[in-house]
Amino acid sequence: MNRNPWFDNIKGFLVIFVVIGHMLTDLRFDYDGKLLETVYLVIYSFHMPLFIILSGYFFRENKYLHVIQLFAVYCVWQILIGSWATFGEGLPLLSGQNLGTHLLRPYWALWYLFVMVVWYIVTPYVIHLRGYVWFGLAFALLYGFELENTGFLALRKLIMFYPYFLLGNYLSEHEFIRIFEMPKSFKRRMNVRLIGGLAFASVVGFLLYEAWRDTPQEIVALANAFKHRFPYVEQYDSDAWVGVLKHSVIYFLSITASLGFMMLVPMRRLPLVTRAGELSLYVYLLHVFFVMAWRQYVTTAFVPQTWLALLIVIGVALLIVGVIIHPLIVRLMRPLIEIDIRPIVEERQDLSKKG
Repeated sequence: MNRNPWFDNIKGFLVIFVVIGHMLTDLRFDYDGKLLETVYLVIYSFHMPLFIILSGYFFRENKYLHVIQLFAVYCVWQILIGSWATFGEGLPLLSGQNLGTHLLRPYWALWYLFVMVVWYIVTPYVIHLRGYVWFGLAFALLYGFELENTGFLALRKLIMFYPYFLLGNYLSEHEFIRIFEMPKSFKRRMNVRLIGGLAFASVVGFLLYEAWRDTPQEIVALANAFKHRFPYVEQYDSDAWVGVLKHSVIYFLSITASLGFMMLVPMRRLPLVTRAGELSLYVYLLHVFFVMAWRQYVTTAFVPQTWLALLIVIGVALLIVGVIIHPLIVRLMRPLIEIDIRPIVEERQDLSKKG
């Protein structure tokens, strides 16, 4: 199958942002000033929304084998990563405290795989609704009032990120994203990039302005809003109804930044980035172990200058990605990431026919 380098480049940049964002999660609190918090805010304003838009774009109905495979991958890595985190915290693995055994409470970054499984199951029914994208958005905005925040079924992320998935599917149905693919004419390419640049820059400019006038704590709160982390009453204790308005703006900003960023990404193959996009699931799963080690050993500000810390984080993130996508690592990890469930399914089908 011929792959489109443009989509791989987009996913490559996004998964690199995932690594950088996770490395900054704790480190940003160790430095004075707003630089790290602001970079974190910008990353989280669009990188997961765009990832999910692309997932929705490539969604196809009746892919039950893909759903089973994705769930198998989720279960394997929930056990592996959750157990590793439990071991790192000094808790007994053979107990209810083992995070990896709680399959209905996705651990950390694994929420994405879990909700993808659910979305693949429910979306064939949802898309038959008239105006299903608006339906998903309205339901997500209303769910913000729900106080549940235990992580069970990753419900908050499952519901509040779902509009992006539905939007991606809508764009695929109407072949809307094709208009962003770089035309052959140099002039038209520049026009497309100009539109994308203006859209992306307008959102980033707005966020930079907000960061400039906000306190570091307020920047963190805004980033949490983009992550849909808390219910309205916790995020906006003055008036929960403010959450509906603010999260409507957040959806608009995330979608604008996502589409704008897409239009800026080159269509030719790029060193490291294209391969990272081709192997984005490898990077997404394996980087967690590197970030855990980073958080374990880089517990405080390791250099005095904030800008230097940021450059080091970016450099280390690129190194992590480079290690993960090395052919040897890919070959070793392929059985655990590209799990082939077809023999099991075919065997069960044969048994059912004989029965």
